[in-house]
Amino acid sequence: MKYRTSTPYFPKEDIEEILPKISDILKGKGLLSMGDNVKEFESSFSSFLGSQEAIATNSCSSALEISLNALGVGPGDEVIVPAQTFIATGSSVVRVGAKPIFCEINKNFLIDFEDLKKKINKHTKAVVIVHFAGLIHEDILNIRKFLNKKGIFLIEDAAHAIGSSLNGIKAGNFGDLSCFSFFSTKNMTTGEGGMIVSNNKDLSKLCSSIRNRGLDLDSSFEQFINIGSNNRMTEIQALLGIYQLKRIQEFNLHRNKIAEIYNQELTSFFDLDILSRHIKSKDNISSYWKYWVSLEEGYFKSSDRIKIKEEMNALSIPIDWAYSPLLHLQPVFKKMYNISEGYLPVSEEISRRHICLPIHALINEEDAVYIIKKFAEIVSRLTQVNNKK
Repeated sequence: MKYRTSTPYFPKEDIEEILPKISDILKGKGLLSMGDNVKEFESSFSSFLGSQEAIATNSCSSALEISLNALGVGPGDEVIVPAQTFIATGSSVVRVGAKPIFCEINKNFLIDFEDLKKKINKHTKAVVIVHFAGLIHEDILNIRKFLNKKGIFLIEDAAHAIGSSLNGIKAGNFGDLSCFSFFSTKNMTTGEGGMIVSNNKDLSKLCSSIRNRGLDLDSSFEQFINIGSNNRMTEIQALLGIYQLKRIQEFNLHRNKIAEIYNQELTSFFDLDILSRHIKSKDNISSYWKYWVSLEEGYFKSSDRIKIKEEMNALSIPIDWAYSPLLHLQPVFKKMYNISEGYLPVSEEISRRHICLPIHALINEEDAVYIIKKFAEIVSRLTQVNNKK
């Protein structure tokens, strides 16, 4: 069998319900954009998270840019972002005229709180915290408290973390504004799409206006009171989202089962510090958008990660590593800010050693056992060879 690193999944019974509704939309029985499906999706998403408001967008990239605009981030401002994240986290800052300040990550691949503190200055307007792989930062409450005292906004980039929670609080409820992604690789998908979440009605209203070209939402006729853009979600996207949202807890539970199979098989490697994984408390529930492990120093050569990937690929088991190069080493930012390797040494070293294994709805428990046993065999053989040398 040939596996995939990720795949969108719509159960057969959902497809059977969705298709006639799409047909009705195409027959003119409903709007193509920003109609009842969008309203229902926003309402359902807000209820699922336990938040006050949710604003659907055409992508998470748009959601981030709108959020920065709504918080008044612009020229002369700085926004701190972690090195381990997608290009959109940094490019959205540039697109509003501000400067991204790249921050180290910790061993959980989350923003390093101590380095964050060092990077704050009088120009810092906001911090974007990324719940990498679906794990909420253990220190997020302390980070929020610290930033609040300094009058700095906190934005959650929760693209990986739909359904993740910490102490019973779901991702999306920690920041001044929070952004989600429904891209095709995510735990739930609308193909393309995003969502802004807020517990501040004024901010939510502003985001909703900016998303819709700056429309005056209180006016009975079409007039515009903000500078915005067309970042709206279509009715068909929202329809997919409604059905996917109903399944998200099921999807996430499945991913956690697969992760536990992986964890169990790799226990001896973790105990011997040959491999490491993210460390979380029992009250930190991950959506497991990615399952990653790190090859620990002293047991592996620099070439071993490529060797593992080649051997796994030969077994039709694709593996990858997220965000290579890191955000600050993307060519566009290296050129813009004259950055070279060594700028964030901790992040660069950590990122060279991690591997992501397949985890999604179509990886069943039997698949997981096969995948992880093959991975363990390769790791075991490599470490024995390296130790002999």
